[in-house]
Formats: sequence, structure tokens, C-alpha cells
Amino acid sequence: MILLADSNVFIKLWRGSEDEKASIRCVMSKNEVIACGVVRAELFQGAKSERNQREVSGVLSLYGTKNLEDGQWDELGHQLRQYKSNGFTVPFTDATIAAIGIINGIPVWANDKHFDMMKSVIPQLTVYRTEELLT
Repeated sequence: MILLADSNVFIKLWRGSEDEKASIRCVMSKNEVIACGVVRAELFQGAKSERNQREVSGVLSLYGTKNLEDGQWDELGHQLRQYKSNGFTVPFTDATIAAIGIINGIPVWANDKHFDMMKSVIPQLTVYRTEELLT
């Protein structure tokens, strides 16, 4: 299965407990994992040094990338409006990741409550947590 990974997946891979790292690696070994531009940007932003940036670059080079195309940004705007109309304020980065998943029919792999909130508004969003992918 193709999975669009949220930033927190990669962060757990690098900074999680040994059990968390093993779980992330297990899921990655059984699925095709891709990232998107906002995830890549968040990970580079969080790098603590030049060396760490090179490590981030090396790891991300192993994964494909999917982004919104020109005509799809309007759809993201419509989705953001739906969240707001339903009383939810979600981070722009998470909404972008969700929109990429929805538009392309790719499940999002995230361990973040915002994705559960977004799914309650737009049921076409498929979200998996790490625990769910291990079973």
C-alpha cells in the first residue's frame, strides 16, 4: 500500500524510543512510503545542525514525493473552509497533507489528532496510525 507520511512519522523514526523506531521501520518495510513538500520543509526546519540537515536529506531521498498541483490549491482552500465551518482550526501543513491524500486517493500515515478531526469533516480522508498498520 502507498502511504503519505506525516512529519511525526519521520520524527519518531529519528527521535522515538527503540520500540517506536522498530514499529516505524516495520511499517516502512511493508509499504511504499512517500512524503510531500510541506513534510520535507518541516523536517528540514527541525534539523539542529548542518550535519542533521544532511541526514534528513539522505533519508528523504529514499522516499517519493507527492505535492499539490496548480489546480488543486483551490480544493485545499475549500477543505480548509469546511473544517472552519465545522468549528475546527487545523494547521495549514496538516490540511495540505490531508488534501494531497484526499485528492490522490492515498491514505495518510499520521499519529496526530488533527487528522482524526479532519476525517470527521471529510470522510474521504483515510488515516492510519502506526498501531493500525502493524496489525
